[in-house]
Amino acid sequence: MIDALQQRAEDAEEAGDLPLALELWKELAEKYNEAPPFLWYGRVAEKLAKWEEAENAFTQALRLQPHSSLTKFVDSPIVNVMIGMLWTNRTDKDRTASLEIAKEWFQNAIKMERSAPTLSLLGATYARLDDAAAAKEAFEEAIKLDPNYDEAMYNLAAIEEETDPPKARDLLERAIQIDPDYALAHHILGRVYVRLKDPVRAEQHYRRCMEIKPTEYWNYLYLAGLLVAQKRNSEAEELYLRAIDLSPEMAGAYEFYARFLEKNGRVAEAIEQRAKIKPSEQATTRPVP
Repeated sequence: MIDALQQRAEDAEEAGDLPLALELWKELAEKYNEAPPFLWYGRVAEKLAKWEEAENAFTQALRLQPHSSLTKFVDSPIVNVMIGMLWTNRTDKDRTASLEIAKEWFQNAIKMERSAPTLSLLGATYARLDDAAAAKEAFEEAIKLDPNYDEAMYNLAAIEEETDPPKARDLLERAIQIDPDYALAHHILGRVYVRLKDPVRAEQHYRRCMEIKPTEYWNYLYLAGLLVAQKRNSEAEELYLRAIDLSPEMAGAYEFYARFLEKNGRVAEAIEQRAKIKPSEQATTRPVP
């Protein structure tokens, strides 16, 4: 039977009232002093970017875990995984140091149970630490353990994209067979097909990504770049403007649109666009094919 306090906490969280949910989960955790409610409390604190509070809640869950009345929970690596995810996401500490700590927690979890989701999280952490070899090994093991784990396929493809486009293509095609609505897989497939000199398929996947996830900012810019290469300038310009409308605080669309305008002799308009880039964002653009 669900505790009435737990039901209120779940209802508040589902309604999007995270501050209320946080207070209720905290009250529930203190009431029962067991690992699971401390995990729920920490999870909401993390969503609210209350990093220290989340860390304290997860640490308490770890301390209580061996004494949990839920026998299936006692030997579970879930606490280690959630602490690892916290260190992956937190923004109040040095980024590299945080990722190193996250890596250790995921490794601890894998010692308890080798699972595809945890290996994929570890692989993503290795990738962010620029250890491509270790990341590939983790993703490949995740896929061996679960041949349908599309997230690991996507992450492995992102590493293989530049060095082995055919392998990346095959991984991503498998991923979208498993989940046809995997927007980011369609986006990277578009980039891969550009590398493989197949603009028709590239455009199909960019547009499919746009259908599934209309807010995927960089997808508009990559598709625009593809259309510019085909001299479909009016369509490309529309995409640049849509990207700017979508994320006016981002520098990328202004810069790439400015380059497009310059190539078409519209220098004054290009200057106007670059003037809209905030000084703090001037170094955030990245190359688009």
